Amino acid sequence: MGYIVDIFFVSESEYPHLQAACPGDFPFTYAQFVARVEDGIKHMPEGAAVRKTNVRVEEFLTWCTESKVKPDNKSRARYASIVGHKQSLS
Repeated sequence: MGYIVDIFFVSESEYPHLQAACPGDFPFTYAQFVARVEDGIKHMPEGAAVRKTNVRVEEFLTWCTESKVKPDNKSRARYASIVGHKQSLS
């Protein structure tokens, strides 16, 4: 049996907030962001079940503050996993 990989994903309306929260990490347009996510999904290892996990940027930033972590790639991946797991339980 495979495993689930939750991919941090935001709506187009949330994207500018993500860009502001993570300066330098998202210098591209929302369309380019979506294309990068889709490309990353295509290149996941065999056996991985991938799901885009829609997150709210403000909730992510609150979690970062509470967890005492920077809003970077590592924390985005961890947060997507937490949110995806919670969503799968409901």
